[in-house]
Amino acid sequence: MSRNEDNQPIENVLLHANPNPERVDCPTREELIALALRVREASDPLWNHVSGCSPCFADVLDLQRKHDVQPEEEAPRRSWIWLAAAAALFIIAGVAWYFSSSRSQNTPVIVARTVPSTVLDLRPFAVSRSEEVAKPVASLSLERKVQNVVLVLPIASAEGEYSLRLLDADLSPQLSTSAAAAVVKGDTSITKELDLTELPAGRYTLAIKREPEDWRLFPVEVR
Repeated sequence: MSRNEDNQPIENVLLHANPNPERVDCPTREELIALALRVREASDPLWNHVSGCSPCFADVLDLQRKHDVQPEEEAPRRSWIWLAAAAALFIIAGVAWYFSSSRSQNTPVIVARTVPSTVLDLRPFAVSRSEEVAKPVASLSLERKVQNVVLVLPIASAEGEYSLRLLDADLSPQLSTSAAAAVVKGDTSITKELDLTELPAGRYTLAIKREPEDWRLFPVEVR
């Protein structure tokens, strides 16, 4: 997002065009941070929500200013112009819907589909160097659906590219992918959209690795 005066009218439209006071279907804080720091690609479907939700757009804009994220080149700027125009059309459509609904209370309401998010906090699973007995921690679980999985990595994990695998009981990979980790306010996290709809329910092992480190394994149940 550009902070040039040329883009101020565009930002004003997106900041006020789509109020969402109840924050319906809004991304998590971790996802907004990943968007603001451009950890997630411009093609990420979460941008569709941000462009149509003024509170989320304001959060992303504020995070970019706080972290001094520099303006992008002209092509991304044109995409925001297109989004502003779409927001203006959305306002016009909303006015038309209001007057048409006043004539008929049976007008169906169409709700945009968003991808749900699941947060897996891996910090309690970090190996402790003390001699104290480790306290039991809550088990990790994922649902058999398409979801944005946010992995909060163990303390002191470095940012960068990570390999991710989901291993079955025989330690055979059932899912392999990679994603970038970012450090924000001391926490390192990875956000990745995963499709687990075809994966059988059961116990798995989540394996993560950043070169040249070893694989780190975490128990996960897919339900």
